[in-house]
Amino acid sequence: MKYFKFELKKFILNKRNRYLLALISSLIIVYSVYNTISFTNIFKNNITTLAQEVQTTEKTVQDNIETTEESLKTTKVKAESDDLNNTLSDLNQEDNIYQKQIAAIGANDINEYYHLQKEIDQLYFKQNGNKSSSGQDKFLKAEIKYIKTVQERKLDFEAMPTMQSHAFGNFHQQFIPILTSSLFIVLFASMVSILVATSYESKENRFYRFAGIDLQKNLIIKVLSGTLATFAWIIISSIIYFLVIGVVNGFGAWNYPAYLGDSDLKTGFTLTNLTIPNGILDLGSILYLFFVIFFLASLGALISVFVKRSMVVVGVIALFVMGYSMIGDVPWIISIRRFVPFSYLEPLKLFGNPSALFGKYSILIGAGYLLSLSVLFLLISVFIIKNQKTRRIS
Repeated sequence: MKYFKFELKKFILNKRNRYLLALISSLIIVYSVYNTISFTNIFKNNITTLAQEVQTTEKTVQDNIETTEESLKTTKVKAESDDLNNTLSDLNQEDNIYQKQIAAIGANDINEYYHLQKEIDQLYFKQNGNKSSSGQDKFLKAEIKYIKTVQERKLDFEAMPTMQSHAFGNFHQQFIPILTSSLFIVLFASMVSILVATSYESKENRFYRFAGIDLQKNLIIKVLSGTLATFAWIIISSIIYFLVIGVVNGFGAWNYPAYLGDSDLKTGFTLTNLTIPNGILDLGSILYLFFVIFFLASLGALISVFVKRSMVVVGVIALFVMGYSMIGDVPWIISIRRFVPFSYLEPLKLFGNPSALFGKYSILIGAGYLLSLSVLFLLISVFIIKNQKTRRIS
């Protein structure tokens, strides 16, 4: 335990780590301030966008009503006249709902807007049937499911599910993507992946060996201390961000639907896990980052026992992370994506049940895969250190 405390304290007091944490913290603070200040404009823009979409659609329906009425005046066939009357009835019903939606938006009654939107979607399926598998039909079915979920949970609707303003939704839509971006992954790796390499550069291992300190045990302690310290910082910064957004925008409901999906080159964006509660997604994403940090630290340890240079370790990991982010959608990479560990660094994508990985089991398999590789990397590193020769100075 005393060695662990020593390595933990050394990691925290390390100047380079403090500078990196200060840089990351500054980036997050700037983003938090920007996100908080821009909330009012975002909310107004969301409401304006909704109003414009409804008004445009309502205008189209009005034009269709006029066209249908003109056709009714000229038709002389009873069957065609009956069809046109049915169409006109449906159009008038739609127009009535759209006008109510415009009034609801004008009164900032978002709950009423979505209640009416469900009526519009259901009217569409009543008119066109429920057997189509087109992209529009799939989206409308998902939208109905989303609206029903919010109503069943007795919650107030967000203006736009894809841009949630309250803390529980904002956290995973704005903050988690930052922490799991390639830039931040490389910054985290710059702290935790070079712990073993720096011990070689400073000749620390040589002194530890002569002092009778177990270098294999010390390697594991270095990796665990760096991982836990970095993860603790992630938890603290997450709490601060969550509280700031909550105080300014409101916390919202922990069980509000996250409206999560999967992006695929062939099918585009598809809503695949829209009912998962925001709170579970937020907490699960943060906990998953432990496995990501542990993997980076273990990979860094493995590379370090071969190259023994911290800059080389950072460069190699940065090349892996940044390189994979650029070629991850190349067809032949997609075919082996399941076996590439860098496919499992972003928890939001895994919670979205990606079809290119393991669907709804992706998050569990990702955690298990990264943990298994981390342990394997540590075992290999320990084995190499055990068999390394230290030249004695005579």
